[in-house]
Amino acid sequence: MRRTKVKKSVCFIIHQTKNGFSLVNTLFSLLIISSILLFIPSIYQLFHTSSYTSEFSIRQFFHILNNEIQTQTFDYHTEHTVHLINNKEENVTISLYGSVVRRQVNRKGHEILVRDIKKFSIKTVKNGIHVTITSLSGDHYAKTILFQ
Repeated sequence: MRRTKVKKSVCFIIHQTKNGFSLVNTLFSLLIISSILLFIPSIYQLFHTSSYTSEFSIRQFFHILNNEIQTQTFDYHTEHTVHLINNKEENVTISLYGSVVRRQVNRKGHEILVRDIKKFSIKTVKNGIHVTITSLSGDHYAKTILFQ
């Protein structure tokens, strides 16, 4: 009798068991998948939280500007600049410079008050000024500051 040699080939024989999936295994798998799907929206919100730092910095700028105007003498304003005179007879200007609003004393120095500004405009109202700011993200902020 001839003996045949077993050749190694690419095809493998998959051993199948007589046991299949039971209903309990299927229900357990569905339970795990559905619980994972329930947590996906809450995990997504953790990664995509909105930042309030730009809003906070603009509100802080309004507070600083109000303090500057209340403690110093208002001189005049242009479309993008407020000119004040402090107690030492120095000229203080708060103006838009690129994408920042800066404060200068006697046209020297460069103190940045708020960043990422697209538009900074000043208008005169009765007994004060109306300041409007548009951030680079497109948010609009406005405040009316009254003189005392």
